Amino acid sequence: MKKFYVFALTVLLVSSVTAQENKYFAKKELSRDSLLTIARTIIKSAQSITFITVDKDGKPQARIMSRIPPEDDMTIWLGTNPRSRKAAQIKNNPNAMVFYYDAKGASYVSIAGKARIVTDPKIKDRYWKESWAKYYPDPEKDFVLIEVKPKRLELVSYKYDLFWGPEGRPQFIEF
Repeated sequence: MKKFYVFALTVLLVSSVTAQENKYFAKKELSRDSLLTIARTIIKSAQSITFITVDKDGKPQARIMSRIPPEDDMTIWLGTNPRSRKAAQIKNNPNAMVFYYDAKGASYVSIAGKARIVTDPKIKDRYWKESWAKYYPDPEKDFVLIEVKPKRLELVSYKYDLFWGPEGRPQFIEF
């Protein structure tokens, strides 16, 4: 009888540990449109946006950036100085990532894609913010845009009950 109780207790403990591990796995499969809607909500409420490029030694370089809401196709626009390290890094290696973090919702969205420097005056005017004037006193020569075309979007959210799949990957969308 004692062996039975030991066995039963072991089964209960293993079941409890397995349930604890599985609580962070994806509980539901959502459509692409649903995932995009949730991603946009997280992006809108994110307190910070981090732009990550790759330097000449292949090491990631991250910095906080000013936000511009992504376009409908999730193309991201960022402003910078054409002489910045990030501009040089993009010219050398266009692989980049934009990371949005919403601490209040315990959620994040990361968008990996290809970045390029845009100097077209009409496009620059479309995204210009007056608050940038102190950083770019002569926008014609001190300011360029970075366009990030998305390749993959990943999201994790405690607020929306979106976690990792059994293989350990977050919910994602390929573009």
